[in-house]
Amino acid sequence: MRENSIPPRNFFRNKDYVTYRRLWLDTLLEASAHEMRGLVIDLGGKRTNKRGSFQPPQHQARAWWYINLDLETKPDVYADVAQVPIREKSVDCVICTEVLEHLPRPERCVEEIHRLLHDGGVVFASTPFFYPVHADPHDYQRFTEDGLRRLFHEFKKVEIHRMGGYAGVLGLLVELGSAGVEGNSFPNKVLRWAMKWISRWLFLRDLSLYGTETRSWMNFTTGYFVRAVR
Repeated sequence: MRENSIPPRNFFRNKDYVTYRRLWLDTLLEASAHEMRGLVIDLGGKRTNKRGSFQPPQHQARAWWYINLDLETKPDVYADVAQVPIREKSVDCVICTEVLEHLPRPERCVEEIHRLLHDGGVVFASTPFFYPVHADPHDYQRFTEDGLRRLFHEFKKVEIHRMGGYAGVLGLLVELGSAGVEGNSFPNKVLRWAMKWISRWLFLRDLSLYGTETRSWMNFTTGYFVRAVR
C-alpha cells in the first residue's frame, strides 16, 4: 500500500459512515483484504454487532475464527488474546484492530500473534492516537509510530500507515464533540449542524493534503494501521 493512494476520498457517499476514523479503518482493511487467506483469526474481533462497513472476505479463507472473552459477541474461540489455544505457526493471517490500547500488557498479545503466525504470515492491526478515552472495558494507552515499531520488533517487515493528519484530527474532535451538544433547542440544533459540516470540510481538507503535509502536521493523526510480516 502506498500512503498517498490510501485515503477514503468518497466518505460522503458511504451509507454506513460512522466516524472519520472508522472510515479510515474500513478503507485500510479493504485495501488489505486480498491477503486475508488460509486460516484467519480475528483477535478481539466481534462476530456479531460489528462496526463499520468492512465485509470480511470469508469466502477466500479456509477458516475465519473470532477470538475474544465476550460471549455476547458469539466468538468461535473463547480465549484471552494473549493465550490462544491454537498451535504455533499454524495461522496465515491475524487481524487485531482497536484492541491493543485496551490491554494492560499489549506486548503479550503481539508475542502471541508472532507465535501463531507461520513464517511469511501477516498481521493487520490498528490502534488510535488522537482519540477520546473509550473503555472496553478499560483504556490503558496510546501508541506512537516508534512505540508500535518497538512492539512489533520481532517481525521481519513492519509497515505503519497514518490514519489521517492534522486537519483530520481537528475534524474528528469536532465531529465527536457534536455528540455532547444535547437538547433540541434551536441554538443547539444550529450548533450541531455547524459542527457536522465544519468537521466534514476539515476531512476533505485532510484528504486533499494527505501525504504532502509539513513535517509538523504529519505528527498529528487519529491513529495508526500496522501491517507486519512474520
